[in-house]
Amino acid sequence: MSDTWFISDLHLGHSNILRFEPVARPFEALEEMHEAIIARWNAVVQKYDKVFVLGDFAFSREGLELAARLRGQKRLILGNHDTYAAPDYLKYFRSVHGVVFWGDCILTHVPVHPSQLESRSRYNVHGHLHSRQISKQSHLQVDPRYINVSCEQNNLTPINASELFK
Repeated sequence: MSDTWFISDLHLGHSNILRFEPVARPFEALEEMHEAIIARWNAVVQKYDKVFVLGDFAFSREGLELAARLRGQKRLILGNHDTYAAPDYLKYFRSVHGVVFWGDCILTHVPVHPSQLESRSRYNVHGHLHSRQISKQSHLQVDPRYINVSCEQNNLTPINASELFK
């Protein structure tokens, strides 16, 4: 039996991410971050588990090649920094998408406009925001319709589908 996992914004091969997200990525070197991400991923994901990567996987070919070391049946939803040709990604991912509808959820990289949640889906599982969250209009509470799976939200580790709505 397999599980389903979600993660976004790994930014493999992107040295500046250590400067942009120093709390969630307290590493001295990019290679140290890579090894931590790989170890945390492989500690929870099994060979036949489905993993949705919601964009911004890698910033370099070397970063992209690290996908070979990550367990699971990976599906990529393209992010704004995923700029290689589809065949490059399909060496490591089962499929490449712009958006996926999964149950009551729309899976995207960038959060969708609230009108899309009113008409098509109940929740938006997304990335792009890294350590930030979308707030309700009052700006006092996180909007529960938006579930940010950027790796900074979950200790650089994929989150299981069973945990999304807790």
